[in-house]
Amino acid sequence: MELNVEPNSSAQDVSISDQVSRDIEVYLMRFKDPKKGLSMLATKSQIHVKTLGRLREKIHTPVYSTLYKLYSCLLDTRVINDLIEKAPPVVGERLKSSDPQLKSSPLNRFHFDIENDMQKDPCFTELYVLAETRPFSTSYVEQRFGSYGLEVLKKMIDQKVIRSLGNGLFGQGEVRSSFSGETIKSVGLRLTERFLKPGNADLYYGNYMSLYFESLSEETYKEWLIIEERAFKERIKLLEKPNAKGNIPVFAFSAIDTLSENEQ
Repeated sequence: MELNVEPNSSAQDVSISDQVSRDIEVYLMRFKDPKKGLSMLATKSQIHVKTLGRLREKIHTPVYSTLYKLYSCLLDTRVINDLIEKAPPVVGERLKSSDPQLKSSPLNRFHFDIENDMQKDPCFTELYVLAETRPFSTSYVEQRFGSYGLEVLKKMIDQKVIRSLGNGLFGQGEVRSSFSGETIKSVGLRLTERFLKPGNADLYYGNYMSLYFESLSEETYKEWLIIEERAFKERIKLLEKPNAKGNIPVFAFSAIDTLSENEQ
């Protein structure tokens, strides 16, 4: 789909909400019934139809995951690098500034299609994460996952998600996964279940765990979200310091949400 973007427009010419609303309207122009078009876009993008309605009416400000799910559909691309290049400037700039992967690995290719395996296959997920944190051997894969693990390893090598480092070791390839909210949840829960060690909570600097539930005002809830986002950005910023990276493979998974089962 071609979006109606002026060739000389810049990221400062239009707000992100205005741009998203306009591009949704352009998409809906192909349908006689806009409601049907919005429903089809919701199914294709995996964004709730109510959220799309709020974006269309500029009630809701889109976040990173919303932008990349929406524009991967509108621009018909499965590679986030291509999406950023083709997207309206204000959208491309927001995506680039929000994704720590793009900053740390600008030469890699980020594919939406890898997410399907990340969400569904525990073996794929674990090998992907290990490849980014420490080299591993064929014998480790076979011991951990058996012959199925070796099949998954071969598949990931063919996809260029994993590459040989020599000496029988494997590490991160040039193709990486994008991360939607669904993938963050799936991978985060899997890593937590597999690697979080409650006993380490008894040791200074062993690990960190917390759990809290309460009934909050809307203002306090928003402040909680801001605090958690700030903490994430500070952790990423810390990695820019000299000698910040070392030989301890770690993961961090955090979430705040309402105790409601319905889409907000």
